[in-house]
Amino acid sequence: MFDDLRAHLAALDGPWPTRKRPTGKRPATAWAGPAAAPPPDDGAPGAPGVPEPAGAPDVPAHGLGGDGSLARDVGGYQAVLTIEDPLTVRLAYVGADGYPLPTVPGALKVPHAAEIRELKALAKGVRGTLADERARAEALMAADERSWRHGAWRREWLDHPVSGAVACGLIWEFQDPDGVWHAATPGESVLVTVDGRALPVPADGARVRLWHPARARPGVVRAWRDFVIDNRMVQAFRQAFREVCVLAPDEEGALRSDRFAGHIVRYARLRELLRERGWRPDHRGRLHGGAPPAARRVLGGGWRAVLRYDPAEAAGQGDHVVTGHVRFERRDRRHWSRAGLADAPPLVFSEAMRDVGLFVDAASIAADPDWPDGEDRHHLHYRREAAFGRPGAAAEARRAALERILPRTRIADRCALGDRFLDVRGELRTYRIHLGTAQVRMEPEGTLLRVVPSRRKGQSGLFLPFEDERLSLILTKAVLLAADHKITDEPLLRRIRTGL
Repeated sequence: MFDDLRAHLAALDGPWPTRKRPTGKRPATAWAGPAAAPPPDDGAPGAPGVPEPAGAPDVPAHGLGGDGSLARDVGGYQAVLTIEDPLTVRLAYVGADGYPLPTVPGALKVPHAAEIRELKALAKGVRGTLADERARAEALMAADERSWRHGAWRREWLDHPVSGAVACGLIWEFQDPDGVWHAATPGESVLVTVDGRALPVPADGARVRLWHPARARPGVVRAWRDFVIDNRMVQAFRQAFREVCVLAPDEEGALRSDRFAGHIVRYARLRELLRERGWRPDHRGRLHGGAPPAARRVLGGGWRAVLRYDPAEAAGQGDHVVTGHVRFERRDRRHWSRAGLADAPPLVFSEAMRDVGLFVDAASIAADPDWPDGEDRHHLHYRREAAFGRPGAAAEARRAALERILPRTRIADRCALGDRFLDVRGELRTYRIHLGTAQVRMEPEGTLLRVVPSRRKGQSGLFLPFEDERLSLILTKAVLLAADHKITDEPLLRRIRTGL
């Protein structure tokens, strides 16, 4: 989907600032591995707010140097394996002219086949470890009390060749001697604050924890989002633009939340998302003749979130379920006991509800462009309401990203951003693109317009602050419809001209 967007915006992307985010690279010295590092010091056991020491995980370094790279000579070429950012591992072959080649040189394929296979396996292993470290870091977003002493944090995260690539793309908080937390991101030999200043190097015993927007003031969150965009900061996961869910007034004394109940979702897609986010779905429920089905996720501090769902009564096609309530349980020794919504820690509540919101956002039939027109009668009311209804937290994050992205494009003067829609003014019509489902409505009559952008390859300097297929789709549609008079797809053009 990102290729679609880059292709459409190749000629539209406006100028970007030349200032770059500090690389945060460390000297290319060999990594001795976790076993050679001193044991982490997680504070005195039993101290308030300090977890019991658990030791640093044994994260493989794969022979990479301190800068996250490795070079080997192979038959007159140099194979270079590099962790370019928290999401990218690159294996390239450099010839005598110093230029990297896009593929394996033909001269190496037969005589050095074994070495090439070994390098490909190594790259695959590094990618796997990098993905594991991204997941481990994101799990900390729900761990309100997890922190390290600064020295232990550097050994476990910043100075490790793989974990360091993840840590350098994240925002952390550092506690000063007065107990005040200061947010900064690792730069090149410095910690950089949101206003570009260097944070004084904390003492080895100073506490470090992962920054969460739920703990920050709105103005600070906006500033960090600007920082990420302006510096093209590649984050291991959505942190600065992370959705934050807070307790609603009608949920304060409740044992369960119905804010995401009643959505019709594709069960196969829901099950896939549940597993990706660490939820354990129960397949023995009413879908298979048993008790009410549910999915559970264990979060930080001995808490568990439970999502109920039931089979749809009239699923027009395939296997669909209807989402139910969300509740929380607290661990009581070896058992789980139900707790009120207000009892759950704010980060636990926010992360669990964010997950459920993402499930609905990604799996709802309201956003499914391939849902057959002939089957709409089964869930027509829901699709009409949800396709253009009030969007959730994920759409709010997209809106925040679009506020910063659109002014950098050459369609900025044709776009207007509202709470629910991105309005795009074309030459033939005005269009409203829903921020939650990416469905398009034509004005003035409000007719639904089905737009399926073609997949094209291309490159653009446009930077997206996080990977989100729906955000990419919204921008792709906006670019296409802003120049609707140039559309060559005759069926789409006929639908646009109908009623004019």
